[in-house]
Amino acid sequence: MKKLLLIILILIFTSNSFSFANFKEIKKKAEVNKPGIVFPIPKNLRRCQTKLYVSPELNKIPTLLEVKAPVGYGLDDRYDYANSRFSNFSFPCGGGNVDACKYVKNVILSWAKANAAKRTGPSDHEGRHWNDTLTVNLYIAAPWIAAYSFAKQVIEIPDEEDKIIKDWFKKIVKKNTHLMYGKTYNYGGATGTPKRAHNHALSSAVAHMSLGILLNDKKEFRKAFKNYEGAIKYQRKDGSLPIEVRRGGRAMFYQGRAMTALAVIAIIAENQGYNIWDLDFKGKNYHNLVKFFIDFTENNEIVFKYAKENRSPGPAKNYKVQDLKSNTGSHWGWLYAYTSRFPDHKNIKRLKQWSLNKSELNSYQSNIVYQYLNIGKKGFGSASWTVVEPNCHFIK
Repeated sequence: MKKLLLIILILIFTSNSFSFANFKEIKKKAEVNKPGIVFPIPKNLRRCQTKLYVSPELNKIPTLLEVKAPVGYGLDDRYDYANSRFSNFSFPCGGGNVDACKYVKNVILSWAKANAAKRTGPSDHEGRHWNDTLTVNLYIAAPWIAAYSFAKQVIEIPDEEDKIIKDWFKKIVKKNTHLMYGKTYNYGGATGTPKRAHNHALSSAVAHMSLGILLNDKKEFRKAFKNYEGAIKYQRKDGSLPIEVRRGGRAMFYQGRAMTALAVIAIIAENQGYNIWDLDFKGKNYHNLVKFFIDFTENNEIVFKYAKENRSPGPAKNYKVQDLKSNTGSHWGWLYAYTSRFPDHKNIKRLKQWSLNKSELNSYQSNIVYQYLNIGKKGFGSASWTVVEPNCHFIK
């Protein structure tokens, strides 16, 4: 009996150690194995939008020259609107539509030539700086680099135009770097947590990772792994993310967004031949994040002890009412990636069981079950935190 127990303990230890050691090797030595391919266009397009439903002539995307986000809560919503309209073309381009890809290239080229999305605000790590950098990384850099990658897989782009576009992408990503290395929170519920685990830093990491693939720059590509590691390693034992769940009525709103950003990093790494989904620090792993989210939907009170800090809750100041809309990929994109990769995990089996008794579910459970049953069927209307359309590019 003692020998059997010893063998089990050795297996557990070596399994976790291998995962950690393997990730350290990836973080240090990962190469861009498929230059230019941030997300590949799937061979099977049945889940993808392949038709262009809007007219480029009637849906022109204005060139926004300067970023002017508010000092307080919020981003520059003009760029959100521009990206939402851009998704009308980037989504079908991601499904291989030639005309959509031509328009994607033309829009990006016009922005590049105009030196658009220029950040003119301070670099002081205060409100305006935080909001400006997230505006560009979230709404322009990451999703538009992915869209340009799709375009390059579908149409020929002259070298001169390609250089203009790549130089512009490099400029806006570098100017809006907000990876938050070397900084740690020293107050509130996030005390001791490195800022590189923050959802803003994760968004910046996605932009750098995508740029690295576009430019075949391994140093830029590797930067995201440090942010990914920080979020996984410094989650609480219950799976909550300390920086995110202190945010009042938007505690789970931001837990979901951070989980989606982490899923994007893992998928992009996967597209380059690296598995980082299995990263584990003594039971702290992606599965644990998912468990906390599912636990919350069953018993929403588990987040109250963190959310009552009400740190930057925006419009959702009642921490006992969590703001989780059922129709946004920002909150639910991670589930599309996770379910298709771990269909037999106990987390997913739990949702499957709930789906058989929908009349007994509370509203939060109903929302997550709706998304679970919707996987592979109906897509989301825009891409910011998901970068691309989850039904097309997240499902394995």
